[in-house]
Amino acid sequence: MLKYYSYRIPFRNPFKISGAKYEFREGIILEFEHEGIKAVGEIAPLPGFSVNTLDQVLSVLQLNKKPLENAMVKGEFPQFFYVLTQIHDIPSLKFGLDTLYHDYQSKRKGHSLIEFLFPNHTDKVVVSNAVLGITDLETTVSNANKLIKDGFNTIKVKVGSDFEKEFKILTALRTNYPSLRIRIDANQSWTFNEAVSNLKKIETLNIEYCEEPLLPDDLHQISLLKKKVKIKLAADESIGNKKTNIPLSMQNEFDVFVLKPSMIGSFSEIYVTKQLADSHYTDIVFTTSLE
Repeated sequence: MLKYYSYRIPFRNPFKISGAKYEFREGIILEFEHEGIKAVGEIAPLPGFSVNTLDQVLSVLQLNKKPLENAMVKGEFPQFFYVLTQIHDIPSLKFGLDTLYHDYQSKRKGHSLIEFLFPNHTDKVVVSNAVLGITDLETTVSNANKLIKDGFNTIKVKVGSDFEKEFKILTALRTNYPSLRIRIDANQSWTFNEAVSNLKKIETLNIEYCEEPLLPDDLHQISLLKKKVKIKLAADESIGNKKTNIPLSMQNEFDVFVLKPSMIGSFSEIYVTKQLADSHYTDIVFTTSLE
């Protein structure tokens, strides 16, 4: 039996980025149970990033619930999935349905999902960063200290509102935690000249990379920015979906791609995106969409 239900969960504190504030997260949980096996998936388009809305996804699910359930029971999901996604090219929908299917298949075979998807995987530890919002200097450094005590050795700092204040905080973080890996995310908030000036000013702080330094209107100057600064540049919003990945990889303008899987689509599309990035010597960082 296939079931799905919506959720809306408020954050303890609003999650702020340049130009946006998120006070809650909403999405859809999928559940499929058959022959004693229960599998789950999640569909959660992200407002401000995803082209499609949650209401659009719900509409597609309502129309296709029974055919989807039959396809899962009869082992015909791949064929059904292909036809459905040709009609409804919604990345978050594809990711959620593909997760549901692969979770079910992995449990049928008695494997974890990672073992099922990657039979040759190792137990190598994957670096995970915590996200640090900027408030005042003392509070921000205190929050960073708590994250480090929780075991994080990589922190991503949201910047783009008040650079002089942010510079003081980044300097304090580097002074207090010399071995800490620091990433910054400007969320497309700087002009070209601001980006050059700001990134040059923090070059001595050993910043791992800067996500999305340029305003959308200045994005065409990213290759010039790359030549002018030493800090690696990362794309996030600029690769909001699979259609933008090929030209961005070919142009080789970014050093890092930050991929939100549910913004890309199916597992196979995510895999192809990673292979494409690898072929152009672009590093990959996977992140969530606040699901």
